[in-house]
Amino acid sequence: MDNVKLVTMASAFRGLGFSSIWIYSSIYMNSFLKLPTIFISVVFLVGGLFSSISQYAGGRLGDLVGHKPVYNLFMFLSFLASLFYSISPVITGSQFYYSIILGIIMIMNGLQSPSSNALVSQSSQVQLKGFSILRVGNNLGWGFGPAIGGFILSFLGFQYLFYFFTIFSLLSFLITLFVSRIEAKPTVKQINFRTSNVALIILSFSAMFLFMVQAQETISLSIYSNEIFSGTYYNIGIIYMINGLLVVITQPIFYKLAKRTGEYISLTLGGLIYTLGFMTYGLDSNLWQMIISTAILTFGENMAFPTGYSIIAEISRKERIGTNIGIYNAFISIGRATGPLLGGYFLPLVSNHLLLWTLVTIPGFAATIILILSIRVIEDYRHRFNSPVS
Repeated sequence: MDNVKLVTMASAFRGLGFSSIWIYSSIYMNSFLKLPTIFISVVFLVGGLFSSISQYAGGRLGDLVGHKPVYNLFMFLSFLASLFYSISPVITGSQFYYSIILGIIMIMNGLQSPSSNALVSQSSQVQLKGFSILRVGNNLGWGFGPAIGGFILSFLGFQYLFYFFTIFSLLSFLITLFVSRIEAKPTVKQINFRTSNVALIILSFSAMFLFMVQAQETISLSIYSNEIFSGTYYNIGIIYMINGLLVVITQPIFYKLAKRTGEYISLTLGGLIYTLGFMTYGLDSNLWQMIISTAILTFGENMAFPTGYSIIAEISRKERIGTNIGIYNAFISIGRATGPLLGGYFLPLVSNHLLLWTLVTIPGFAATIILILSIRVIEDYRHRFNSPVS
């Protein structure tokens, strides 16, 4: 089995386990550990910031020593961290220790992510196709994970959810052992965060703002949905499952659309649709309305997310792919880290639902504006690294 399929399968299993606690962690911390939303958002902020640093470090480490061993190592450490949820009631019953372990798992995910993406990039003849396949696998996990987690919570409780998470963390690690090593000879030995790639910087800032919107699923959407559904967790899981299933079903369609319209247009338009989908949650008051909003944002997600990674690979020298993906992922992690602060701050203060979702999605519109204003710069870099003479 080739690397793209193996990494995709590992990503699906990891997503299946991790999303089952990620989506419900804010509810657990708020309802069971009695933490206020602003403190929960700080937990995600700190974990996300350290994860963003680890994204860059993981990318550089993969470029220097090989992406396979880095991928294997941090997937294993992520599994070890997940064990604490299953075997230690001290961890799961403590506001402090629960937050610490959640942060450690976020960091481990950050360290492995650039290497997994680099392995897909180096194993794909067509960059966009490889990342689209990876996106499908990841969303299979992130789609079914919250749904299964919701049913486990509704009928068995959080402890069984932690067991579920640990089992699939182990399975995802075992799959990574079969990934083939791809040799690369980096020319840059010094590890630093500096880059002269202007297109990379622009795309990274745009992604940071867009993923501030994506991060609303950690606190804003979970707690907002819990209020609408009054503790019926499986309804919350259905919302996330619809997102994952629609990604799997429609990703081939949007892959063809991106090839026809151009990846840059797909990225820009997709980010805008994604933001609008989140904003329409402010108009929803029942399951069916939320499903429609989820469908809208999923279509935008399918247009934007794979093309972002594909363009990063296209504007990078081969020996810098892992590093540049690490930088890109670092900005994404900053967005995911700071985004929950918006929800954590506004949730207790803003009672009007539409105003709430408008306020927390403002960064997504900023991302669209950045991309529109930067089309010439990014296209110049794409031609520079993909012309026949380069």
